[in-house]
Order: sequence, then C-alpha cells, then structure tokens
Amino acid sequence: MNRFPWILVGAVLWSLWTPVAAQAQGPGPSHALRTNDVIALLGGGTAEARARGAHWETLLMATHPGHRLRVLNLAREGDTVYSQLRDVNYPTPLRQVAEAKATVCVLDFGQGEAFAGMDRLDAFAERLDQWVVDLRVMGVRVVLATPAPVVRPDPPPVEAYAEGIRRIARRRNLALLDVFEAARGRRGLSEDGRRLSDAGHARIAAAALGPWLGGRAVPPVDEAGRFREPSWEALRQALVERNTLWKGYTRPTNWAFLAGDRTEQPSSRDHRDPKVRWFPAEMEQFVPLLQAADRKADALAALATALPTANTR
Repeated sequence: MNRFPWILVGAVLWSLWTPVAAQAQGPGPSHALRTNDVIALLGGGTAEARARGAHWETLLMATHPGHRLRVLNLAREGDTVYSQLRDVNYPTPLRQVAEAKATVCVLDFGQGEAFAGMDRLDAFAERLDQWVVDLRVMGVRVVLATPAPVVRPDPPPVEAYAEGIRRIARRRNLALLDVFEAARGRRGLSEDGRRLSDAGHARIAAAALGPWLGGRAVPPVDEAGRFREPSWEALRQALVERNTLWKGYTRPTNWAFLAGDRTEQPSSRDHRDPKVRWFPAEMEQFVPLLQAADRKADALAALATALPTANTR
C-alpha cells in the first residue's frame, strides 16, 4: 500500500511560494502579527465556515498591507477538541500545521463540546491545554478563540466553556480572540441560533480581531456580508476564490485514490503505464493557481482604502 500522503507533497509544493516566516525583532505584544506569518485555523464547523465568507482574512490582510499574510483554514465540520475523524492516510491536524509551516495557529473549539454540559468542562480544558503544549513544542505561536454563543431554547453552557478558554489564555499568556464577548448583546448574527450568517461572521470578526487590526477602521457590511467599501469587498471576493482553491487542493473528494487505501486501483493509474500515477501530477495544477491567487490578494490588500474612523457595525 502506498502510505505516502499527498498532503505532504502538497505542503512542500505550497511552501515553494510561501515566504519564510520572519524572525521576531525583540519582544512585542502577544497579538502582534509578523510579516509573512502563516496562520492556520483549527476547529469545528463554525471555524470551517469562516472560509466561505473570508471576512477574517480580509480584515487581517487589509489592515496589514505588505505583510503577505496567509490564512489556511484547516478546520472541519464535526471536529472537536477530542476527535478529528479523517480518511485513511490523511494527516492529523497537527501534522497539517507542521507541513504547512504555520507560524501561528488559532484554536477555535468549544461550541460543539459545550453540548456535553458542565460535566465535561474540565476534560475539555485539559484537552485544549494539551493542544497548546503540543503546538508550542512545534514552535508555533498559539491563539485561542472563544466560541460564539448559542441562542436558542435551553442553550448549552457555552459561556462557561468560553471562560475556561480565557483561563487557559491567561495562564499560558496567549493571545485571545474573544468571539463570545464580541457577540454579546448583538442581534441578527445567527442563521438558526447557533450557526453565524455571513454578516454575523463579518461583524463578530471586526470586534474580536480588534487587537490585531492595528487601530485601522473597518468598513460596515450589508445583510449579505458584503463590505460596503469596494476595495475591501474586492479583496474579500478574491480571498473567497482563493479559499475555494485551497479546499480543493487539500481536501480532494476522492482522497482514497490520491493517497488513501485505493491507490492501487487501475483507475488511479495511467492506462498506458500502470506504474505511473496520474492523480498526484494532476493535483500539482493547483499550485500555480494558488500562487496567482495569493499574489492577487496581496495586491488588493495594498489597495484597500484606509478609513478615517472605526466602524464595526
């Protein structure tokens, strides 16, 4: 069986155009972003959904023009701090972080886990803390995110889980994206009392990312989640396209034939020479597309119009 996962090859190819992370120049605030930072996002469905609207990436890139930031959404619907189910031979989330040469990792767990109730809060905190330890051993700067609240009858104790995350952030001296606090008192953020709408993602991001935005103002969004400032919206649309490419590159629907348990099937090999595997070579076609998408995003980030006053509504 061919047990060499394609994602490892992909990470090597991706790193060919990802700049090497700059070394820190002396101490600075824990939330500071550095030029060429590669930010990996791990978590469950809410974290994965952020790639759909690309608001978080837009805010970070527009407020850090010239930094050439890369945001890699590695989150999966159904992932919890305890379990991340993957296909045969697919790399673990921590291995993906390492192979992507991420310099920062945002851990965004807690909402789904809160449905298990207060009895599991200590177990959740212990497991999340272990993720922090493992990532720090890898040399990755860790950021914790609190979960968005659940607004529905008989909601789970999400606030208690958010406070547990805050305690870990304080004890470990970690940067914190307090999504729960950013959502407190805001109406119209959710589609069903749990999942955020596109506009909800945008409005929470503007508040939760505050310490990372360098004091730059953020334009408002409409009800569809579109930025009302055209230069910011152009950047967001480019990042939505880029995120679609990234998902196709790292999560092919027929993984089993690429690097899973069906690589020996005839359909996984060239019909003229069965020793030749056509699928890995086909996947390499994503590389120049992603290169171009990153260059386009960098250029649009530099053009994003500076706004005179803060506006996170």
